[in-house]
Amino acid sequence: MAETPTSPTVRRVAVVLFEGFTVLDVYGPVQAFASTRLTRPDGSIQRLFEVVTMAEKAGPVKSGEGPTTQADHAFADAPAYDVLLVPGGFGTRQAVNNAPLLLALTTASRRAAITTTVCTGSALLARTGLMDGRPATSNKVAWDWVVQQGPRVRWQRQARWVDDGDLVTSSGVSAGIDMALSVVARLQGVDMARLSARFMEYVWREDPGDDPFA
Repeated sequence: MAETPTSPTVRRVAVVLFEGFTVLDVYGPVQAFASTRLTRPDGSIQRLFEVVTMAEKAGPVKSGEGPTTQADHAFADAPAYDVLLVPGGFGTRQAVNNAPLLLALTTASRRAAITTTVCTGSALLARTGLMDGRPATSNKVAWDWVVQQGPRVRWQRQARWVDDGDLVTSSGVSAGIDMALSVVARLQGVDMARLSARFMEYVWREDPGDDPFA
């Protein structure tokens, strides 16, 4: 186990919730971030990412698979954060027409140093216009619908995830875990990302072009 540095940098991840989000789109990356940790000499654990959730209003938000997740904050009341995570799910079909949500998402993305999307979350972000002219990817099963939501986006079908600096988009569902680990690698080092994957007993696809579903 790695030892704790004198002043570890703890970063905050804000997860967007909306009705019909996909559970693994949220909790796969959340687990990757939460598993990024250091063990202190006294055996205590120091997590390097704090995760919060936010939605149009604080309170319960039902996923597409059934379980409900609590939104800690409304968009307007969320604390400062470093990384924004936008999941996908069947709920995006309705959410892309939710003008207040898109406006809140636009503001939320501009607050973040890095905006990330999982699956059809890229369709939702594409509707804000923030992805115009930029490379991105999404779920291959929903590909035709997704690209219609952002005709000016430079969609890349052959990609597990696409890293464009402050915008990182991933393919379908489980690809979000690989993408999240890549963000961990950028912010905390590749060894820490590999350690996070080990904690999860997860085989991390480190090559963003390794996309068997394209």
